[in-house]
Amino acid sequence: MAAGIRKLLCFLVAVIIAGVCIGPANADATSAGGEENTVESESVGKVDKSEWITMDDYRLIAESGTYRMYFYEPRLSVILEDKETGKLLESTLSDEADDGSSNKTWNAYMKSGIVLSVIVGTTNTYQADLISCDTTMDITYTDKGFSAEIYFTDYMLGLTLNVSLENNELVVNVPGSSIIEEKEGTYISTVSIYPFLGYTHMDDQEGYMLIPDGNGALIYLDDKEGRYSTGFSRMIYGKDIGFSDSSVSALLWDRYDMIVEPNAVMAPVFGMIHSEDRLGYIAVVESGDKRASIEAHPNGVMVNYNRCFARFMLRDIYVQPLNNSNSGTVTNVEQNRTDTDLQVRYLLADKEEADYSGLAVKYRDYLLERKLIIPKDTSYNTRVDFLGTDREEWLLFTKAVTMTTTDNIEEIYNELQSSGVESLLSVYKGWQNGGLYHVPITRYKADSHIGGTSGLTDLIIGAEEKNYKLYLYNDALRSNPAELNATFNVVKKINKRTFVEETYDQVYGEFRYLTPARTTTLLSAFVNSYIAENVNNLAISGISDSLFSYSYKGGLYSRSDCGDSYISALAAVDERTDLILERPFSYLWNYTDAFLDMPLGSSDFMYEDEEVPFLSMVLKGVIPMYSDYVNFEANQTEFFLKMVESGIYPSFYITYENSSALIYTNSSDLYSTEYGTYKDTIVEYDKELRAIAEAVNGAFIVSHEKLEEGVAKVTYDNGKVIYVNYTDGDVAVDGYHVTAMSYKMGEAK
Repeated sequence: MAAGIRKLLCFLVAVIIAGVCIGPANADATSAGGEENTVESESVGKVDKSEWITMDDYRLIAESGTYRMYFYEPRLSVILEDKETGKLLESTLSDEADDGSSNKTWNAYMKSGIVLSVIVGTTNTYQADLISCDTTMDITYTDKGFSAEIYFTDYMLGLTLNVSLENNELVVNVPGSSIIEEKEGTYISTVSIYPFLGYTHMDDQEGYMLIPDGNGALIYLDDKEGRYSTGFSRMIYGKDIGFSDSSVSALLWDRYDMIVEPNAVMAPVFGMIHSEDRLGYIAVVESGDKRASIEAHPNGVMVNYNRCFARFMLRDIYVQPLNNSNSGTVTNVEQNRTDTDLQVRYLLADKEEADYSGLAVKYRDYLLERKLIIPKDTSYNTRVDFLGTDREEWLLFTKAVTMTTTDNIEEIYNELQSSGVESLLSVYKGWQNGGLYHVPITRYKADSHIGGTSGLTDLIIGAEEKNYKLYLYNDALRSNPAELNATFNVVKKINKRTFVEETYDQVYGEFRYLTPARTTTLLSAFVNSYIAENVNNLAISGISDSLFSYSYKGGLYSRSDCGDSYISALAAVDERTDLILERPFSYLWNYTDAFLDMPLGSSDFMYEDEEVPFLSMVLKGVIPMYSDYVNFEANQTEFFLKMVESGIYPSFYITYENSSALIYTNSSDLYSTEYGTYKDTIVEYDKELRAIAEAVNGAFIVSHEKLEEGVAKVTYDNGKVIYVNYTDGDVAVDGYHVTAMSYKMGEAK
C-alpha cells in the first residue's frame, strides 16, 4: 500500500462506515498478538485488535481526477479518498469506529456492503448480510471498479453487484436479471446497497443529511441524545395504495379529518455532507426508483451512527381477506418480484461544492445534461385560480353552488389588467358539467351555471389577448361513484379489493381511482373534444402525483407499469396541448410547462433541523414554479418572503361569491376566497414579485446561505443577490441594510 494511503490510518477512528458484517480478518495484515493489540472497553472488556480490518487490507482499484477508490473484498466495502485532502467517505463501519454498543445483528448490518431482507414463508423476515451469513462471491475487477456475483448459501439467493468510479461519480448497480431465488418459499423482500456510505458517529463530524421532504430539509450530524426512535423513511413518489390499508384518521365531530398527510417524495435524491472535511455527495436513484424508499436516520435511531441510503423493495407481504364477509384473512407474499435494475449514482462533491447549494447545482446539471428536464419559459406570472361550481345536498338530489362564472372571471381580468397586472396564469376548477367533483371528465362540456361551453371558450380565447392564460382543471385520476358508474375500470389493490379513497366530506364521501388504461382513454377523448374548439390550455392533477400497484381483471400491475402508462398518456397530451401539472413527480417534469403547488417548506418532522429550498434551487431558471395558495396561509408575510427566497411565484384561489356559500359542499374548507378581499394583495404581490423575477429571469441559483439565524442570502449566476430577513429587527449584511421582515436585492460583491 502506498505511503500516502498508510497515512490515512489516523482518520479511521473518526470516520464511520455503513455496512453489515464483520468479516474474517486478513491474517497478513494484522500484527502479532500481545498486550499492545488489545483495548479496554466498558461494554465488551478486552478487544483483540489483531482481528481488526485496517486500511492496509484495502486495495486501490480505481481512480479519477479527484478521487481514489479502495476495496475490501470480504465485505464488498469501498472507501473513497479525496486525492487532494486525503479525506475519506467510507461505505461500511470500520472496526476502529465501532463503539461496541450494537448487537450482533446491527454489527453485521453496519459492516456489510449489501444487506437483504428475506421473506421465509409468508410472515417471517430475516436479515441476509456478508458477515453473519454463509456466502460465496466471485469478484471480477474492471478498469473502473468491480463486479461481484454474490450467493447467500443458506437462503439460496443471489445477485450481482457492480460498482464503478466514473469520473467523479460512484455508480452502484444490481442488474434485475442477476437476481435469483432458488428455494421454494424464500424470497428477497428488500435490498439495501451501501446503507452506511458516508456515515458518521454521533457528533464526530459537522454536517448534515439532505432529505427530499417537501422542498428540502436537513438533518444535522450532531448528537441527538437518543431523542428519536425513527428517522426519515418515505417511499419515492408517495405511498403505494395497492398495498397500504386506509389509514385510521382522527376525526373532529366525526366529520373533519384532522390528519395532515406529509409531503410525498417528488424526486429520487438524498445527500450527505461532511462540512469539516468538505466532502459529500448527492445520490440519485436512477433505476428501481418507483419502488424504493429514501432512508435517513440520525444517531440514536437503533444505533449511534448517522446514515442515509436507498432501500429497494422487490416483494412485499399483504393481507388477503378470505371473502367479502368478516370471516378472516390470510397473509400472502407478492406473487411477482419487481423486475428492474437497481441503481444509485452518487455525484461526489468536495471543497466549495460540499454544501446543499453545491448539491442542488450538481442535481440540476445532472437533469439538464441527460435531458431529464427541458428548460421552459420562466417568465413571471401571478397565478389566480377560480372555482366555478360545487354541489350541496338538496332533497333527493344535489344542487349547484355557483361561485365564479365566466362573466365574473372576465370582470376580474379587466380589473386586474387595469391595475397593472401584465400577465396571468389561471386554473379554472369546477368548470365542467356537474361541477368540481363530477369526475372523470369525458368531454369538453361546461356547466350551464357558469356560462356554458360557448361562454367558456370565448373567455379562454379572449383572455389570450390580455396575455392571460386560462387552463381547465382535470383530475384525471378519480371517479365519483355518486355521480358516475364506478364499478368498472377502477383500481383494485393487490388483494383484489377495490381501493376506496375516503374524504370524510358531507356530499361526496368517497372516490375511486381509474385504472391507468382508462385514464389514457378518457384523457384522449377529452383532448379531442377540447382542441376541436380551438382551445388547448390544460391543467392535470391526480396522475401527476400518484403512483401505485394494482390488480385488474386477474392481472397484477406494478408501480413501474403505472408510471409508464402515465408517461405515455401525458406525453401524448403534451404534444397536443399547453400542459401544466400539479405537484408532478420528477419523471414527469419533461411534460409540463409549469410546476403547480411547489411546497415552500417541509413536513416539519421532529428530527428535521432546517428547511432548505432545495428543489426550487434545482428548478429555478429551468421551469416556472407556483406556490400553494397564499390565501390559506396563516402568516402571509413570512410566506411572501419564502417566495422571494425560493424564486417561486404566488398562487391565489379565488371565488367571486363569498366562500360562506360553500359551507355545505365538499369545498367547505375554502374559508377565505372572495376576490374583493384579495384584489389589492394580488396586485401588490404581482408588482413586487414581477420586478424580482424580471431581474433574475432565466438565471440559476448558485448559492443559498444562512448568514445568521433568520437571515438568508440567495445568489444567482447573473450576479443578482437577494437578502431575506425573517427577524423582527433590522440587519446589515454585505453593506446592505435590510429592515425587519423584508428583503433587499443587490449585486454580488
